[in-house]
Amino acid sequence: MTAQSTDADQSTADAVALPRVRRRARHRKPRGRAVPSGIAVAAGNASGIVLGMASGIITARVLGPTDRGEFVATQTISSVVGVVLTLGVTQAVVIDRGTDDDLIGPLLAQVTTVALAGTALFGLLAATRTQPWLNVPAVLGATAATTGTVCASLASGMAQRRSRMTGEFQIVRLLPLLGGLLLLSIAWSTGTRNIGIWILCSGAGILIPAVGVLVWTLGGKPGLRRIHRLVPSRALTRGALAALPTAVGAQVIYRLDSVVIAISLPTASVAFYGIAATASLACTALGQAVGMVAFSRLRGANGPEHQRILVRRGVQWALTIAAGVAIPIAVLAPRLIKFGYGRDFLPATGPTRILVLAAIPLSADYLLIHALLSLAGQRSVYLTQAMVGALTIGGLWVTVPTENLALIATASVVAYTLSAALLFSAVLRRTAPVRAASAKQA
Repeated sequence: MTAQSTDADQSTADAVALPRVRRRARHRKPRGRAVPSGIAVAAGNASGIVLGMASGIITARVLGPTDRGEFVATQTISSVVGVVLTLGVTQAVVIDRGTDDDLIGPLLAQVTTVALAGTALFGLLAATRTQPWLNVPAVLGATAATTGTVCASLASGMAQRRSRMTGEFQIVRLLPLLGGLLLLSIAWSTGTRNIGIWILCSGAGILIPAVGVLVWTLGGKPGLRRIHRLVPSRALTRGALAALPTAVGAQVIYRLDSVVIAISLPTASVAFYGIAATASLACTALGQAVGMVAFSRLRGANGPEHQRILVRRGVQWALTIAAGVAIPIAVLAPRLIKFGYGRDFLPATGPTRILVLAAIPLSADYLLIHALLSLAGQRSVYLTQAMVGALTIGGLWVTVPTENLALIATASVVAYTLSAALLFSAVLRRTAPVRAASAKQA
């Protein structure tokens, strides 16, 4: 996953979590606002994709394949670490029944801990020469990107907690992307090609607005004066632990290919695969946003039959939109890559074509995960994620040594398709009329 798509992807994941938690939030909107919220999320996804691609094009045009590969490799690690270090707290915040004041101290303590952990991690990578291009500015930038990812995620949780999906949530999502694009544009204007400076600009551009929106969602300066505890409540801790396997699994499993490539392959290959992952993200995010309109009504469905109809409709919409975007991109991939990134990045054509097709089942996969959670199907989610994770690791173990990016991407097609099929079957089983009748009798 490219650095430019990281925050968009995290925002997408938070948005997808909405069908599970929105109706449990403490401050609810009327049900009639579901469609406007869905449209707002779709528009936010599209805007995030545009901003991410603009950042990617800038870095590609200035740095070239090798240097941009170094940039993307560091940002890939920072984004995955950021997702892991959210620790399920974003989802727990949404459903927590305590007061907002009870959350201020624990969330700020988590952000501080993440900043220290990021400094230690990237300092170690620099000291051991695991990523030899990491200098002091790069370590600071990677740490800032990791911390900013967590801040933006927590802020989106606070926005969802208040069901402010058409305003506050969109601001929280887009400001860090705008900040990153702005500072990258400044680096471009100076003419520097120092990787450390580029990583620092990207990370600082994400962190500064992300901290700002987090403080804003916590009540601004008056809210900071209301800190009376740093240790999270037992309820918040339990909620985070319950959400952690799915929240982290749904993100990390689908980034394993990018992480392994960032660690194992030459940096030029990292740059090529990053372009493919960005294109895949665009198709996935648009499909998810449209499908979410149907899935957001799942908890209010009148019985299993209505739930089944909503699931089928949401999956159909997600797959149709994703396919409608993915197929033209796959056909026109060489021209699009040459136009946007330049001729030097044409080796990204093969993996791009495959990953955008993999985005079709993936667009429904996230939605089906949260549909199952809404239907108390956690066990099915965990089993499917474990199976897909094992399949992905096995596929990467076989394909990565070949350094054939198209072949590596094929493993994602197989994993995503199997995952979506298993999750869809599990949803249908849980909404089957015979099962529903038995549960009613019991």
